Amino acid sequence: MSDTNTAEMNREQLEEAAKALDLKFQANTKDDTLRAKIDQALGAPAEPAASGTSLPSAPGETKKAKRYRIIIATNDQDKQPVQVGVNGRMYVIKRGEEVTVPASVVSVLSDAVQHIYDPKTMKESKVLAYPFQVMGEA
Repeated sequence: MSDTNTAEMNREQLEEAAKALDLKFQANTKDDTLRAKIDQALGAPAEPAASGTSLPSAPGETKKAKRYRIIIATNDQDKQPVQVGVNGRMYVIKRGEEVTVPASVVSVLSDAVQHIYDPKTMKESKVLAYPFQVMGEA
């Protein structure tokens, strides 16, 4: 089943695949949500946001909420897209490409810090876990 393309499955096929993978879901679960659960169970990576893409707002945000254009720095050690969770909504952001995101995503990225310690002095310094640059308001 690992080579299954869930995008081409109808509702009945999605339900069969979910049951075969022992995934729990409710009858009113949307097809796209069920596809995502099946893909995740099969180990398929989430689709990263494409260049210049505007990501949807998180639940509870007004349509007039501020949105920013950002670029998350590339990293030689970690080439995976950055996953940011805000109020139950996951944003998958491709590194090195400009995307438009809600202000809440920028806030979460700003708060994501790593504590680095100097091995000789054990002095702590804080650095951004996902260095990013705000290009401006969208």
